[in-house]
Amino acid sequence: MKSQKINFIKIISFLYVIFVSIALLIPLDGSIITGIIKKEEQPSNITSYFIHFIIFFIFYLLFYLSYKSLLNNFVVVVIYSVFLEVLQIFTSRGFQINDIIFNISGILFSFLFISYFLHKKD
Repeated sequence: MKSQKINFIKIISFLYVIFVSIALLIPLDGSIITGIIKKEEQPSNITSYFIHFIIFFIFYLLFYLSYKSLLNNFVVVVIYSVFLEVLQIFTSRGFQINDIIFNISGILFSFLFISYFLHKKD
């Protein structure tokens, strides 16, 4: 039963990676996005930074629940978040160092959140 739960969480984690990758690489001025959200209604930079924070907080949390390794997951998710931002250079989204800062902040807060509860449990 526990194995099925872990496998389910791993599937959710994998699907989340795909969703986040697509969401962060689709050009904001493309017809897919502008057909859903009008350009003038797209989030401001500040809102966008908060969204990045939340996305990567959840990202790390899911990976921890899937693979139970605090430090290895931290390194992998940080590298992946930087990789996604670098890939944005090749789309019309563009590279923003602030996105990386908020990605890593979300990952770090998730790491600290999990660490706190693991130590509290002991």
